[in-house]
Amino acid sequence: ANTQMREENTPKEGEETLHFSSLAHRKVFAHIRKHPNSDVSGALLVREDDKDNAFIEDAIPLFHSESGNVSVLNEIALTHIQKYANTSHPIGTMRVGGLYFANGNLYAGVLPDRAQGLAEAVGGGARNGIRCVLLEPTAFDAETKNVSTSKSSSPFRVFKSNNNNANNVNFELKEQDKGTVKVVLAPPLDDLDAASTNTNTKDVCDFDDHFDDVGKDWRNASFS
Repeated sequence: ANTQMREENTPKEGEETLHFSSLAHRKVFAHIRKHPNSDVSGALLVREDDKDNAFIEDAIPLFHSESGNVSVLNEIALTHIQKYANTSHPIGTMRVGGLYFANGNLYAGVLPDRAQGLAEAVGGGARNGIRCVLLEPTAFDAETKNVSTSKSSSPFRVFKSNNNNANNVNFELKEQDKGTVKVVLAPPLDDLDAASTNTNTKDVCDFDDHFDDVGKDWRNASFS
């Protein structure tokens, strides 16, 4: 399925393409729908050999609330995710190649406060910088939990880090112009509601849930 997706969505000249697998697509939106009024964040996993961080194979929900120990919790969560991605992910050897966010104050349309710290923590080990996607405030209705967008437009704004050195010197996330990056979601957006209906959003667990109850599985194996 991923091979077909890659063949059908070759980028135009001068345009980068960011592909989401069906698994990653479903998990991202299930997480957002579970916490429609919260600042939601998660990690995007790519294969180890994906030099451009272009094919998002899986998504790991991170947080839906703020706390006083943000940097510590970020480090703990990312350490667990990196180990899982590198050694025991069912798809193969993976790594964190990006992040996703949705702003609880959806009308604001800005990256949550947590975004910079998470991006810096991941950025040192990423190749060619990392991408962060932010749900468009006009694409999601927090009350109905519906995504409304056309096939020709993405529900995400895309940001990319300006460097990937280990010291994160002058690390910055810059929004990419929509004419230079294309986000491709599988399955098609028309099938989003049907796909999400098959998986109860209550079963989606992030690290906030896991820290409250270690029995909650942040890997969300039930989606596979």
